[in-house]
Amino acid sequence: MSANERVLNSIRSRVQSSIVKHQYASALFWADKAASLSEGNHKDVFWLAQAQFINGQYHRASYLLSSRGLVDQYLCCRYLAAMCHFSCEEWDIALEILNEKDTDPSSEEIHDLDVIESINSAVCLLRGKVYEALDNRTQAIQAYKKALTLDVTCYEAFERLMDHHMLTGEEEKKLLEELPFQDQCSDDYEMVKYLYAGKMKKYEELPEELVKYKPPGSLDSNAEIAVTKAERYYYNCDFRRCYDITSKVLDTDPYHHSCLPIHLACLVELNDVNGLFFLAHKLVDSYPEKSVSWFAVGCYYYLIGNNDNSRRYFGRASRLDMHFGPAWLGFGHSFAAEGEHDQAMAAYCTAARLMSGCHLPLLYVGMEHVATKNPTMAQPYFTQAYQICSRDPMVLHELGVVAFRTDDFAKAEQYFVKALNLCRPDGDNSVQVVGQMWDVTLNNLGLVCQKQKRYQDAIKYYTKSLALNPKSPATYAGLAFAHHCRALVQNTSFSTAIEWYHKALGGDPDDSFSSQMLRRALIEEMERGVES
Repeated sequence: MSANERVLNSIRSRVQSSIVKHQYASALFWADKAASLSEGNHKDVFWLAQAQFINGQYHRASYLLSSRGLVDQYLCCRYLAAMCHFSCEEWDIALEILNEKDTDPSSEEIHDLDVIESINSAVCLLRGKVYEALDNRTQAIQAYKKALTLDVTCYEAFERLMDHHMLTGEEEKKLLEELPFQDQCSDDYEMVKYLYAGKMKKYEELPEELVKYKPPGSLDSNAEIAVTKAERYYYNCDFRRCYDITSKVLDTDPYHHSCLPIHLACLVELNDVNGLFFLAHKLVDSYPEKSVSWFAVGCYYYLIGNNDNSRRYFGRASRLDMHFGPAWLGFGHSFAAEGEHDQAMAAYCTAARLMSGCHLPLLYVGMEHVATKNPTMAQPYFTQAYQICSRDPMVLHELGVVAFRTDDFAKAEQYFVKALNLCRPDGDNSVQVVGQMWDVTLNNLGLVCQKQKRYQDAIKYYTKSLALNPKSPATYAGLAFAHHCRALVQNTSFSTAIEWYHKALGGDPDDSFSSQMLRRALIEEMERGVES
């Protein structure tokens, strides 16, 4: 080996060492010298372009590769050039480079240079990112699927499909079945499949073979797996259990990226204003460039009722990441809280476009139609939401509301009962396992039974509703009216109804219905006393 070759190899090693040590300016300096010493050897030019890319000199790196003819000759050079333009948000140019005719994979020189494993999968992943940036979700989905088919360990492609809610639950199951886990991961294919299955729709049941699978070693205590369990509790409306898990994860890893959105959502559901205030400040101080930080601020202002400021920060979060669906949902919630139904529906429709595989935006659009007393318009949205997710109790509750508004009481009862059953783990019928928010469903069940003149069943549901929310005047009024109607039918005393009417008026003195029915019950009780 000549002296020049020894010097060149030493400089090449220095380039790699500088990159490993994150000394990117040093890497660029020595990569430039290696390219000169080797008189433009394609490997050294490639690593010079890599160093320029790492230092944020995107156009310079792209020009270097193009001017040396490497983009047309080597796939990894084309990929790097496209990455340069993608980083500059020049989507069309990046796509044009990626869609050029493929290089010949049989070339020995290409094999010599393509040291990056699964470069074809990486190209498909980048193509999917570009299509998604161009709002062409159909092509993006196909690109991500192809990336996974070429390399099932390309987790980023899978993550984008899941986190951006690009697929429905059935489509996710089909994808999991079609991916060649066993061919590409012969030793650990079961584990990879198990990990991927955990990221799928959290309100869907896992396949039986994956439920029985036991992760190796201490993998079951991994934070990412804990977050997927927490999300399943969240979508089952068990916010307290979800919060307990996410809190433990954040105690260990305070900035766990996938845990933060679900933890923030739990804080909102649990009305923890102080917790949100503290976490939002910490995130903004540490990661002001992340959308989740400003989403946290928006959640705080939404919770304290300052909807103008909440929209300001939800908007900032969506500008930082235009695919961050939760920001648009929060945007819609802030309008809905003020009764601005048209603006709320517009925000939810944007979220539905960005999260086409998620049922929540459709559910919220339907709820806005119900709020404007238009159940007929709400029905198609709830039906679509149900087709995407048949196991969300909230969807079933809203379908029950629509059925009730259209006087289909038997169907409404079926939906309400099914919603409550989904909230009870392992068939537990105790009222304690149903979250506080479901007192409305129990109250509605009482009303439905009352409409069907099943007063004893109505009393049972109203009593359960009061166990969850003992300060609800509407439930007291409903319970009083059920006792009143039963007394009329059975010709018994109205004293119990009178007692409950008094409690209803104690909670809401301006309740005209309770006031009128109390007078009527008192008169009927006196008449009954006279007759007896």
